[in-house]
Amino acid sequence: MKILLVDDNPDDRRLARHELMRLGHDVVDVDDATRVLALFERERPDVVVTDIAMAGMDGFTLTREVQRRAAPRWQPVLFLSGQRDDALRAQAIRAGADGYVTKPVSAPLLDASLKLVERLLAAQRGERERGDELAKCQAAAEEERRVAAHLLRRLVIADKLDDPALCHWLSAAAVFGGDLIAAARTPGRTLHVLLADGPGRGLAAAVNVLPIIAPFYRMTEKGFGIDAIVREMNAKVRQFLPAGRFVAATVAAIDFREAYVRLWNGGNPAPLLLSAAGEVEATFALRHLPLGVLVEGEFEATTETHAFGAERQLVIYSDGLIEAENAAGEPFGGERLKAALAGAAPPARVAGTIAAVAAHCGAAATADDVAMILVRGQPELAAVDPPQAAAPLVAATEQRCWRFSLRLGARELRTLDVVPLLLGLVGQFEGARHCAGELFVVLSELFNNALDHGLLLLDSRQKLDPEGMERFLREREARLALLGAGEIELELEQFEHAGGAWLRIVCRDTGPGFAHAALERSAAADGDLPFGRGLALVRAMSSSFEFNDIGNAATVVLALKPTAAGANPDI
Repeated sequence: MKILLVDDNPDDRRLARHELMRLGHDVVDVDDATRVLALFERERPDVVVTDIAMAGMDGFTLTREVQRRAAPRWQPVLFLSGQRDDALRAQAIRAGADGYVTKPVSAPLLDASLKLVERLLAAQRGERERGDELAKCQAAAEEERRVAAHLLRRLVIADKLDDPALCHWLSAAAVFGGDLIAAARTPGRTLHVLLADGPGRGLAAAVNVLPIIAPFYRMTEKGFGIDAIVREMNAKVRQFLPAGRFVAATVAAIDFREAYVRLWNGGNPAPLLLSAAGEVEATFALRHLPLGVLVEGEFEATTETHAFGAERQLVIYSDGLIEAENAAGEPFGGERLKAALAGAAPPARVAGTIAAVAAHCGAAATADDVAMILVRGQPELAAVDPPQAAAPLVAATEQRCWRFSLRLGARELRTLDVVPLLLGLVGQFEGARHCAGELFVVLSELFNNALDHGLLLLDSRQKLDPEGMERFLREREARLALLGAGEIELELEQFEHAGGAWLRIVCRDTGPGFAHAALERSAAADGDLPFGRGLALVRAMSSSFEFNDIGNAATVVLALKPTAAGANPDI
């Protein structure tokens, strides 16, 4: 060890130095106590061995000063003294000494005292190294948390949760949580919401939900239905997470214009449909296994549909809400949730639920993450701003830019999400990219009209009953599953005319057609009818829109870049 020896008696200092060096230590000695502190700062010895009675600064004062300068590190100090006084020995210990050796120096006693100090120093170094290692681990964990938090912030598009139709609550039981909420609109303004619950707590639980975020946003943006979205999310969970990991998830599509909600629930509690008074009017009872449990061939993407009028609200929540316990271990439960929802005014139902859970749990911390989404049914939330359509003029010379057509048989109609497929293709052309919203609405209405009325022969008058929309959609799913024949062809063509850019869309089906004129007249005469509004919207958005006589072919022209004079080609 390196030892700083302080003694103003040259003979005693020489003898002590000799013994210390004989014992194998490096020794730096000084005879003036006033110079010791500067030497201590420079040398940083392992042990200070000092006399007590010295000129300028006694050993007690020196001990207290070197201990202060070494703090928080322990600095061992041994006293050398010619006095065998127990009171002096006690005073030395109180001053901070770790040993007391009398003069003349006893080599065995000095060696034993230094070996004890050496063992203590080794233990201190080990503890310090373990502390340094722990600090490194904590710094690495903090960096991992920082990176994970940044990644989650980037993946979850928070501003989409500011949608006017939404209220939400997300509370993590740890720094990170396994609960996730997300929302986005399709190009046709249908609202998609996602509530996911990864098992466990903390960062590991948060990582579980990462694979489903990108498919939800990407496919919603392209207009895919939630059945296709949950299939893709299931595949991503199985692809990226270790075997045995899964994610409970609920995905809902709310069509405000058609006033219905379609929902897929895998492993979360049954979502609720509330009346204006907050009473539960319906629950979504269909519950699948969580994402990641089943392989593609076994996975079920069947959805459940309910009418979603202007006064209704949809409530989706994770099991952490109803399992939140008070100090007595009693869970919050579904009945308390329903009472909290019914006891609050419609705009305050999320806040009322938060207050009810807080009152129930008191000071008890929640053991699980809590997530809740409330969607209010308001027709104005579906607003699409159609472009101002110009009156059609006489046909003139056209310059074609591109053209393609797609013909689909019964098998493809049963399995493909056609509109996003077409929208993704059209979006590759720069001229049509900026009007994705209008194009999605037009393609959806034309395709669904051809499928529903042309091939499936559905009657829109079913929607007149209070629960007619639900029956209509259930009948649609049943007939589509049994569809064995029939084709739909979609043809898209971009052309230029009179300095403007235009897109012509033709949709044909092999069905017998339908009475389109009578349907449009009925919808125009009674704006509250739950059918015919889609075709009216297409007419408002397009520059021209016509059916053939029997109603199994429709042609629409959309303005991509109208002329300055407002010229418009006919169909």
